[in-house]
Amino acid sequence: MLGISKETVHNLPEVHYPGRVVLIDSAAKARDAVAYLLKQPQIGFDTETRPSFQKNHRYKVSLVQLSVPGECFLFRLKQIGSLDGLMSIFENPAIQKIGLSLKDDFHSLAKLCEFTPAGFVELQTFVKEYEIADNSLQKIFALIFGQRISKNQRLTNWEAAELTPGQQSYAAIDAWACVEIYNHLLAGKFHPEECPYKIDDDTAKMLQSSVGIHLPLKNADGDTSGSPSMAIAESTAINGTPVKRRRRSPSKAAKPANPKAKSGKSAAKTGSDAASAAKRRRSKAAAATKSVSASDTPEEKKTKEAKQVVKTKSTPHKAPKAEKTTKAAKIAKDKASTAKRTVSRAKTASKTAPKTASKVASPAKRKKTASKTTAKPADK
Repeated sequence: MLGISKETVHNLPEVHYPGRVVLIDSAAKARDAVAYLLKQPQIGFDTETRPSFQKNHRYKVSLVQLSVPGECFLFRLKQIGSLDGLMSIFENPAIQKIGLSLKDDFHSLAKLCEFTPAGFVELQTFVKEYEIADNSLQKIFALIFGQRISKNQRLTNWEAAELTPGQQSYAAIDAWACVEIYNHLLAGKFHPEECPYKIDDDTAKMLQSSVGIHLPLKNADGDTSGSPSMAIAESTAINGTPVKRRRRSPSKAAKPANPKAKSGKSAAKTGSDAASAAKRRRSKAAAATKSVSASDTPEEKKTKEAKQVVKTKSTPHKAPKAEKTTKAAKIAKDKASTAKRTVSRAKTASKTAPKTASKVASPAKRKKTASKTTAKPADK
């Protein structure tokens, strides 16, 4: 199997669109272009969508590219209005339309207009007949032609008022490249055995499983080359099947405004649980009051109450670990505060003791002095 790395592709020379780009941005231009394209036997097909950088938000298809020899028509869908003309091309089995990853394009287009595709060839499936394991248009083109398709314009605004020359060239190359690859392979100009970009079978299976494509079937001689009958047969799976707008699945439906709101069995279960809890609370309350009845004598009441107190004390309360730690810290803090107050009181007492003694002694001293003064004779 054949495959090429991104690094190798990056070093290849860039390819430029060799034809003329025709911009279709009005209903009148669209009618003329469709009338011309309906006469073509083969068309390259691709679409472009404005990129979205918000989660769960996608824009609708902005551009449809249809390539024929020498020129590529770019249909700006918002400007042309009705898509009936394009659908007449897509549903025409007489016109062969070559594209890549068609199912994605179909479902994107179905958001604008439901249709039944006919005459399409899936390039991802077709190239497997030639041992090419890669799935991207850029890598397939690089493997076959040794040139690089630039992707610099991929994430630009495809709904801008004016498309730049770079955008127009990029869009035209994608549709043109699909036809070039298909016709080159069909003409037998590509020889897988001469291609230098070979990969092992495990890597090839990994690449193909990413898009749900199986390895090419081999005949009794192990040959995988030849007519593209398998690819065309598989491509019929996308033709003749109406493509309808995708509906949102019930599992992805919007949630109710009240996230706690429940229905069905969940609501019944919630109600049952609440009733059981209420019943248990009532039972506990009844058990607490049942131990002492009005008919009991005073002695019996005291005995039952004493037993209940003993039972309550014998069943320690298991507080959460965090709560125990908080209580222990509070007790330790209270003890430290008490000790601090005791020391402070002792210091205060030691300081005030001498003053108190002096105060007690002072009255006695004053009394003695007074008595001496009284006993002294007065001077004449």
